[in-house]
Amino acid sequence: MNSTCARSRISRGGTTDRPAGAVRPAGAEVARSGFGFRVGHRDDDHSGREPGGNCYACHQMDPNETTYGTLGPSLKNYGKIRGNSEPIVNYTYEVIYSPHAYFPCTHMPRFGNNGVLTQKQISDVLAYLLDPESPVNQ
Repeated sequence: MNSTCARSRISRGGTTDRPAGAVRPAGAEVARSGFGFRVGHRDDDHSGREPGGNCYACHQMDPNETTYGTLGPSLKNYGKIRGNSEPIVNYTYEVIYSPHAYFPCTHMPRFGNNGVLTQKQISDVLAYLLDPESPVNQ
């Protein structure tokens, strides 16, 4: 894990530029997006859009989000409770990258290990979870 990369994303807030001051963390977009790796009638075409993490299918994150799953633990106030020290950043990255290393029987996908999310997307989700200014921690 490149903790310098993860740390720099957290310090920058992992945000994307939005008009009129409406800044939404890039990690929020990744967490909300369920696009990617679906098969069936029409397989997803990843040439024009990156797959998302679909985190809200299993976790509560932003307390203002009205729909979320309960299969995984609530991540509301994740950074507020745990802080954003280097060991917490590394642990959180590793759980997103390959959760089975910590929880062998988990249903959580190996997002990094299986190439579902890019390093940047994982860093954006880290910022969304750990940044004190993130909606997750309000």
